[in-house]
Amino acid sequence: MTYDVITRARRTTRRRVTAFCVAAAAVACAVAAAAVSGTGPNGPATSPLGPVVQVRPETTADGPAVLPNDLAWVDVAGVSVPVSTLSGPRISGEGLARGFTRERGGAVLAAVHIVVRVNPHVGPGVFEPTLRTQVVGADAAVMRVQVAQAYDELRGQAGVADGQPVGRLNATLLGYRIVSYTDDETVLRLLTEAPDGSGSALMVSTEVRVRWTGSDWALLAPAGGTFDQAVTVVLDPYVAMFLPFSAGG
Repeated sequence: MTYDVITRARRTTRRRVTAFCVAAAAVACAVAAAAVSGTGPNGPATSPLGPVVQVRPETTADGPAVLPNDLAWVDVAGVSVPVSTLSGPRISGEGLARGFTRERGGAVLAAVHIVVRVNPHVGPGVFEPTLRTQVVGADAAVMRVQVAQAYDELRGQAGVADGQPVGRLNATLLGYRIVSYTDDETVLRLLTEAPDGSGSALMVSTEVRVRWTGSDWALLAPAGGTFDQAVTVVLDPYVAMFLPFSAGG
């Protein structure tokens, strides 16, 4: 996950900025509320993501844990993201998180880290190298343009100097659901929660695809370079479809 994202021109800007605040990441929910156009579980919305704390390993219905039992959390622009000495990232620095294992746990962790780091809020010191080296696919180039434009608009609104991060993201990463997995490509959905424009909690699911490049997982750029079509609202009855990152929250 997903982003911080009132004339026609301003609505267009809001939709683009919102799409990046996933997870995702993905994230600024004052805009999330404005983006919701339905009340059902598939209504479109914006996507958000949520100290280092130890958590228990995840288990699946068919047995083995998807994530390792050494999972911990680190802060990235106000979003807590999971890390593991077993599944990755093994290398962090210069805005990047790299070195994920070629298995389900590595794919999940890679998806989370990359989605957060392509958010315009983190600033070009993070999203530029991430987009350049960890995003692939036909829409990778347009995604770079979209994120850069969203960043310029956000920093202008916030009065932030060029090159600096645009504030911190107020969102919580709750869980994930692997839709399909192979050693070469994985599709998953990330469940995140953040306050909407009224201050109420909003849960959304963002579909993320990662592809093995030969040495690591990379994000497959979403269609059109934004997550517009990848985000759906999640109502309480559907939360059980996701594995929690932490049984204790």
